[in-house]
This record gives sequence, C-alpha cells and structure tokens, in this order.
Amino acid sequence: MSQTPQETGGRALLETLAMSGVGRVCQTMSFDSCRYMGGWLGLLLFGALGKRQNIAINNIRLALGVSKARAHQLARRSCMNFGMTFAEFLHLPAATEAEIRERCYINGLEHVWSALDGGRGAILLTAHLGNWELMGARAALEFPLTVVQRPTSNAGVQRHIEASRRAAKIAMISKYDTGRASLTVLRRNETLGILPDQHAGEDGALLPFFGQPTRVWTALARLAMLSGASVIPAFGVRRRPFLADGRIEARVSPNWKVPKSVNREEAILEGTKRVVSELETVMRAEPDQWLWLHRRWREKDGAVFPR
Repeated sequence: MSQTPQETGGRALLETLAMSGVGRVCQTMSFDSCRYMGGWLGLLLFGALGKRQNIAINNIRLALGVSKARAHQLARRSCMNFGMTFAEFLHLPAATEAEIRERCYINGLEHVWSALDGGRGAILLTAHLGNWELMGARAALEFPLTVVQRPTSNAGVQRHIEASRRAAKIAMISKYDTGRASLTVLRRNETLGILPDQHAGEDGALLPFFGQPTRVWTALARLAMLSGASVIPAFGVRRRPFLADGRIEARVSPNWKVPKSVNREEAILEGTKRVVSELETVMRAEPDQWLWLHRRWREKDGAVFPR
C-alpha cells in the first residue's frame, strides 16, 4: 500500500523553506564549495543533535567495540560526511554531466554489464554511506536506474528530494508500494537500487548484525529470487581526506544471485544474511562514512549496548 508523506504544520513549512533556500544557494556553488560548506553544516548538526548524538555513539560502540572517545570521533566525522552529501545532493539539479563524471567515477562497471547480459535485470545493493546520491546520479549516466525510496514525513521536503533525483535522471518507487513495480523494472532488464541498511521494523527478519540481533529487510533477497535478477554490491565511498579531495569512488563488486529453492523462505533468509555480510564489510572498512544516527539496534530486539 502506498503511503504519501504529510506536512505537519509550522515546523514542516520551516523545514521546506530551509531546504529550498539552501538548495538555491548550493545550485550557485561548485561541488567543492558545497562539500566544504556541507562539512561545516555537519559539524554544527553534530553539536546540536543531543539524543541522536548519543544514539550514534552507542551504535558505533556496539558494532565496532571501540572506546567512547573513538566512537565520538567517528560519529562526528559521519555527520560531516552527511552534511557534505546533503549539500552535494542539493547541487545536483545544476550539475552538468561532465561535473558528475569528474566528481564520481565507477570502479567495476563491468559487473553491471555482466549482470544485465543475463536479461533479468540487476539489483544494486547499496547503503547510506559516502555519497549514495551522487553515486546514483553517476550510475544513471550509464544505464537506466530506479531506486526504492522511503518518503520523508514532510511532503514539501519530499517534493524537493524527488525533483533533485529526477534532475539526475533517477526514477523512484516508494518502499510502501507493492513489489509489482520493482519486478516490472527488473523484467525490463534495468537496474533497481535498494538501501536495506536501516531498521526494518516488526516485519523484518531478526538476524545478527555485527553480532547483535536486529530487524533486517528481506525484500531485496525476495525480489532477487522471484525475478532471477543478479545482486550487485555497489557503494559510493568518499575519497580521503574529505575536505581536500572528497570525490566519490563507486565501488562495484561481482554480482551474485539468490537461487530458487523448494524451501523459499530459507533461501530468502540465506540471501538476506549475504546482504548483511556485504553491509558489515563496507561499514568496517569506512566506519566514518555510514549514517549512524538512526536506531539500527534496539533493546527490544535483544541488542545489548555497552555501558
């Protein structure tokens, strides 16, 4: 069932106006200037977060087993990356094809062509890491791309997000729609981008993620099995140092499949475990580039946080 975000009064209007205003400013700036400004916006955000800051720090300590001081450092840098990604995303409607190609390059594009040669489409497994939006814009220059998105609760902000993605030639499907739309994309032998790294709610499979139980989306593995599409891990990693370089490398890995089985649910669960493994690998490699701010682990799922 489709769910449309609803505006909720004065706060929603202020958020919409703020995003529109910052967006107009970012469209007059270069990618480099947006990245630099976004880094500072991220630091300001980190200082103002309060409860969310603690959620990020506790998530990092739970997942990576680091000290509180190290977790604080990683959480702060994660917010810097998010600020950069936000500002770069708002610049996309004004960016030329040449700018996007220069700002983001793809390492492993042959894995996409290999998957599409099979004629059953390809599912890009990615995450809220590095700059996933810029990677999507760069990918859309090479092949038709549709992403499964989770609409925000603010309709005005959502319209702005969708306008920026349309400007980058990225098509969208709401995660609240039925799976038929996603299957249609794959049956056209096109690519479907899915970001299954956030908490899945009560309907998700309870699986270990960094050794702690949490709810994980099974939709990616289910779609892969039903359609026969290949799964391609692809992550838009930001080059270091962030402020001095900051360009995005889209790291595309060899594709794999979720085979059909007599025991369908077991095959889907195994495919979902593979998804978790791919996410863990890139998050360990780039811990300051993943978005730690949401409640990925929850005590009601059985997660045990460091004290």
